[in-house]
Amino acid sequence: MNGRFIVAMARREARASGRRLALYGSCMALGIASLVGVHGLRTSVSDNVSAQAQRLLGADLRLTSRAPFEPEVEATVAGLTEAAGTASARITRFGSMALAEASGRTRLADINGIDGPYPLYGEIRTEPPGLYERLAGSEPVALVDSSLLIQLDATVGDHLLLGLGRFQVIGTITRAPGTFGLRTQMAPRVFIGGQHVEATGLIQPGSLVSYLLFLSAPEALLEPWIKTERSAIAAARVGVETVEEYQESLDQSFGVLTRYLGLVGLAALALGGIGVAAGVRVFVREKLDSVAVLRSLGAQSRDVLACYGLLALLLGGVAGCVGSGLGVGVQLLLPRLVAGLLPVQVQSGIDVASIVTGVGLGLWLATLFAAGPLLDLGRVPPLRALRRDFVAAPGPQRGRALLIFALGVSLLAASLWQAPSPLVGLSFAGGLAAVLTLLAGAAAAAAAGLRKLRLRGAPYWLRQGIANLFRPRNHTLATTLAIGFGLFLVSTLHAVQFNVRQQFAIDTGSDRPNLILFDVQPDQVAEVEGLLEERGALISDRAHLISARLAGVGGREAADWLLDETLDKNFRWALRREYRLTYSDVQRDSELIVAGSWWQPADGAREEPVPVSLEAGIAEALGVRVGDRVSWDIQGVRVESSVWSLREVDWGRFATNFFVTFPNGVLEEAPQSTVLVARLDDANARAELQRDLVGLFPNVSALDATVILNALDAMRREMNKAVRLMAALTLATGLVILIAAAATARTERRREGLLLRTMGASSQMVRRVMTTEAVALAALAVAVGTGLSIVAAWATVRFVFELPFDPPAIPLLALAAATLLVGSVLGAGGRADAHRRPLAALREAEQTGAA
Repeated sequence: MNGRFIVAMARREARASGRRLALYGSCMALGIASLVGVHGLRTSVSDNVSAQAQRLLGADLRLTSRAPFEPEVEATVAGLTEAAGTASARITRFGSMALAEASGRTRLADINGIDGPYPLYGEIRTEPPGLYERLAGSEPVALVDSSLLIQLDATVGDHLLLGLGRFQVIGTITRAPGTFGLRTQMAPRVFIGGQHVEATGLIQPGSLVSYLLFLSAPEALLEPWIKTERSAIAAARVGVETVEEYQESLDQSFGVLTRYLGLVGLAALALGGIGVAAGVRVFVREKLDSVAVLRSLGAQSRDVLACYGLLALLLGGVAGCVGSGLGVGVQLLLPRLVAGLLPVQVQSGIDVASIVTGVGLGLWLATLFAAGPLLDLGRVPPLRALRRDFVAAPGPQRGRALLIFALGVSLLAASLWQAPSPLVGLSFAGGLAAVLTLLAGAAAAAAAGLRKLRLRGAPYWLRQGIANLFRPRNHTLATTLAIGFGLFLVSTLHAVQFNVRQQFAIDTGSDRPNLILFDVQPDQVAEVEGLLEERGALISDRAHLISARLAGVGGREAADWLLDETLDKNFRWALRREYRLTYSDVQRDSELIVAGSWWQPADGAREEPVPVSLEAGIAEALGVRVGDRVSWDIQGVRVESSVWSLREVDWGRFATNFFVTFPNGVLEEAPQSTVLVARLDDANARAELQRDLVGLFPNVSALDATVILNALDAMRREMNKAVRLMAALTLATGLVILIAAAATARTERRREGLLLRTMGASSQMVRRVMTTEAVALAALAVAVGTGLSIVAAWATVRFVFELPFDPPAIPLLALAAATLLVGSVLGAGGRADAHRRPLAALREAEQTGAA
């Protein structure tokens, strides 16, 4: 093998075909940019979370309970803090209405009663600075999120009414450990001293309260303590979360978004790879004569393969470098677009591993997609230099089979790498493979059908243009894949986004409730309902809430189950959680019985075990079926039950939904509260109602549904920014593919047009033939791509988001029409030789092809 010859030939080809190779490489560079940008963002977030996890949690360990900690847990914690010589901190956390005394406005707030030196790591920053320590004093003061002051039309120095307590706002919180994202937008935080919580009078039986205990200790003491005490603490229904577990939770919560974005980028990369394959295929065809001359002059097949293989590697390397450079820009831009969804403030930087990955992807994919055409180039016989119609014998199929296998494995591996779960990765890879197969099958079927079509009465330009779709060396398959796949990706993304946005819009419809009242005590229900009716609010739903815990499942005590270290985490979660039960003899509209049957009113009055209905998901987590026994600890009273039915619950509906439902006649005497769901159209009337509710019933919290929808809409806008950026890269890739597809066919179309001119066809006739072929190809690709996108969007919306599907007909038709127009215009290009003298143009074309 002559190394100097190989390098020289590769350099010559790169110089002669630089523009075309750059066009092919840009297809892949845009896809690489998508992946590098998303991968770099995910790495940056993970690194920042890892570095700040202890400060974000505020401690080395956090214990969480829905009830005050039992004496045994307190003694265990005291033993650890004494051994470590450290302090502990506590937060009593609950939701409540905050009423601004000056403006009269109300807002649901997240109240945090602080006891002790919280946080144990990091700090809480305030504006003005240095106010946090004042919470520990005897004066009832509060620090709040700045958004709460805006929503309440209040200022620093005003007073907030929290239940029976009156607190002066002394400043705002600018930085603190805790929640981010949706919960912060729904319920802004209010920090008060823990010694003032009782004075609010807001903690009543059935109230939604969390008791948090924060601990710090050296790792040498903490790890053995957790290993020894975790089971006993879990048996007391107390959650245990370490810094590592908290970090993993944050990584997972944000990782799902970036991995879905990564799948969009992967689809763009696959689209770019198809563009490279189509371009290299035509490029190789144009080099057959040149290679035949080289072979006749003594060049070996391995020399030819090495030369053009080096060219493919150069193409992949340059595409990888350019794509990685663009990806760095995407990586720097994405944190600004999704800042509201990030668990930490990400410092902009360059992730070297992402760049190396991008360059590696470029080299690997360029090699894979170019390997097939290069194998054909290596089998060009020397005799072709004398006889252009001479064709080499077909080579062994084993090489092509290995190539297809490598492509399939690469696609599967990349999908699993980017997907949030193996199932999603497998589904994504299978979906891409199915789409490409269907596109290829549609192209083959169309060519076969058109071959049989007889257009005897049609004009010559129409017959010839249609015949070009199935002639030898046609571009039907390559163009259908390039245009159809690009349109498929963009249309699918748009249709899914449209349906998700539409679902949010439906939730604000005229028949939907928009007000929910909770923590209504039994002796307040009649008065609260009377106030609602007086203000014109229509009550659409009411439900009783009873707090309970599981005492046993399947004849075994829950405490015994929790001592098992090998217990499945979903089972452990279902055993430990606190349940909000309800009772009713009427099945709700948002529920569907999937196993067993609902009881009749008389069935609930019989002796234990009483019938219950479980939500299907919680039943699966507990491993119970219809007929199994479940024991409940309902605030100190043990109740035995039997599972009569399993239900699927539509959790997306704005209604009262429950994991567990009892019949009437069992729980009426248990301590409980009531939830009321209503609708009041006028926004000012809703605000006045909430204000008056706080004044008359301080313990009752009212949540305006528009707050939830606005918070969800804000998060959706954040996600849409990132998705639109990725979709724009995909759209840009598709546009480059259209240009590349037109460029790859231009030489052959020019030759055919010149032959027609030589045979006497007019320049107008040549233009019509070329335009007919281009329009027919674009129409085929658009029809198949749009049809497949509707099917894919329906499946995604119906089975992933579990929403009804409504195809956005006008936008999809507009996309299809735009693609058809652009594809036809670009495909019909390359007809500049239509007015030239045929003989001169043919000589030039022959010289160019032999060069």
